[in-house]
Amino acid sequence: GDGDGEAGAPYHLNDFNEAVRGVAGDLVEQVELTDSFVHPKTQRVSHCYRLTYRSMDRNLTNAEIDEIQAELRAYIGRHLDVELR
Repeated sequence: GDGDGEAGAPYHLNDFNEAVRGVAGDLVEQVELTDSFVHPKTQRVSHCYRLTYRSMDRNLTNAEIDEIQAELRAYIGRHLDVELR
């Protein structure tokens, strides 16, 4: 999106954090914004996040993490006015 937001609310980092917690719950240990870039001509903002997953009672498989990531991307695509790359 262009940041205008169909509901009139611009994207905020807390929106992303809430989406991650809502989808992954206690399995996400940390959400870290690792990079932010503003395109000089378009003024579009790009963010890169690192998500750390951990379960206290078992090992998580790559397949489980892949499924969570797919669910998270789908949720963000439906609920936040952002473009996923």
